[in-house]
Amino acid sequence: MEIQSNYGRTLGDISNPGTGQVQSKSLDQQDFLKIMIEQMRQQNPLEPQDNSQFFTQIAQFDTLDTMREIATSLKLLTSVSELANASALVGRTVTAYINLGPDPDTGFPRDPEKVTGVVDRITFDTTGPVVHVGDRAIPFGAVQEIS
Repeated sequence: MEIQSNYGRTLGDISNPGTGQVQSKSLDQQDFLKIMIEQMRQQNPLEPQDNSQFFTQIAQFDTLDTMREIATSLKLLTSVSELANASALVGRTVTAYINLGPDPDTGFPRDPEKVTGVVDRITFDTTGPVVHVGDRAIPFGAVQEIS
């Protein structure tokens, strides 16, 4: 017999087992406005809330949204800058040390492998620029010497 735990579930989740709560990483401006409108609908007409609180909340939310956009733009700018720096290595001889990870037999760390050669091309993946020397793909950050 299997016993299900109801810990962390709402009454709606238990009475409607086919539905569950949707987890969202963050609220957006539409969600904030919906909450604000609902707060205004539910407020006591004899004791209305101060409008300056709503304007302050809207200004804070707008500031947060702008900061998110700036952070996204800075990440993109950093990526483009790294790619530009890496592309200057095409045709140049580089030396890099590649971490090989632990030895499969012993589990002990191995010494990094030294790779030296002429850069053929540059690619870009989720970790950043990748320098290609022959058949080896080397993370841009592993390059130690350029000649």
